[in-house]
Amino acid sequence: MQVTAPRGAISKLVQNLRSQGYTVVGPSLCEGVIRLKEITELGDLASGVLDVQAPGSYSIAGESPLFFSSVNGPDSAKNFLHPPEVVLTKLIEGSRGVEQTSAFHSDKKYAFFGLRPCDLRAVEIMDGAMMSPGYEDPVYSTLRNGSIFVVVNCTRAGGNCFCATMGTGPEASSGYDMAITELPDRLLIDVPEGSKKLLEGVKVSPASEDDVRAGKEMIDHARTQMGRRFEAEEVSKLMYTGMDSHVWKETADRCLACGNCAMVCPTCFCNVVQDRTDITDGSVSRVRMWDSCLSKDFVYSAGGNPRQERSARYRQFVMHKFAYWRDQFGPYGCVGCGRCITWCPVGIDITQTVNKVVKDQPEKKELGGIPAV
Repeated sequence: MQVTAPRGAISKLVQNLRSQGYTVVGPSLCEGVIRLKEITELGDLASGVLDVQAPGSYSIAGESPLFFSSVNGPDSAKNFLHPPEVVLTKLIEGSRGVEQTSAFHSDKKYAFFGLRPCDLRAVEIMDGAMMSPGYEDPVYSTLRNGSIFVVVNCTRAGGNCFCATMGTGPEASSGYDMAITELPDRLLIDVPEGSKKLLEGVKVSPASEDDVRAGKEMIDHARTQMGRRFEAEEVSKLMYTGMDSHVWKETADRCLACGNCAMVCPTCFCNVVQDRTDITDGSVSRVRMWDSCLSKDFVYSAGGNPRQERSARYRQFVMHKFAYWRDQFGPYGCVGCGRCITWCPVGIDITQTVNKVVKDQPEKKELGGIPAV
């Protein structure tokens, strides 16, 4: 169902979500950066804020008459559904000896308000990895199952966006509970049949053909703004034949192996588990924290480290997104949000890396594949 509503309806939509027991999470301006934070009222949302992004650069500059003007900050839904740190279990000595408790528990239901189409697609991709039958992550599934998504279609592209070439944006096609396209003077809203309750108390009118056309034109404009794209249609097979490309070392010579790209990526889920002791109560906790394949110690084992060279670790990061993930789960592990380009301290552009690896292929070399790792 497509309807239109005045722009002031945003406040009522947030109120409706909160009244239905959801913790509303949306883009908020915090210390010069657009972050995803809990939203309690309209004033908490970043309104009319323009972000300027380039390789290794992010800033807030200027204003816009549109409410949803900013693109993506460093946060994504992953920050809430796959938390950076979570206590998995806890041991404590009680009256009956050492007792084990399941420390993780959450009654929260998240409503992601103002999420972008690429980030919505990232959640669907994470679902395939974190909720695979037989390998389900209980923390992720607990937080994910109660979540709903109010997505905002992009009418402006960020400086590092390439969702169009990944087929993940700038328009959401599925998986949302409400999709909003902000027109200059009103909201064009698409609501699936089962989510009509989200519009309670909101004054709406049936969307006209002109409304739908105007929304489509604005989204198409955002699509044409994106300058980054891949030169080959099926890059995953070509990536396998480029495992020994000189491009990996050339790019890794710039890479700091800081892990920023993995931290801000909406689909990276690598983690490390540590045991901690608390001297105040004598308890021992097992804690899971985010980690990165760029870290030299990430794959260290009793047999040593198979990825001593930084080029091997950087290759792992890129290959996982554009080759291994595709073999394991079907889609690519990248959604084209551009965060890894923006938040890389030295401005490494992952699209340039992939294009260079593909271009570096001998013309007559047979395409092949290797088991995903």
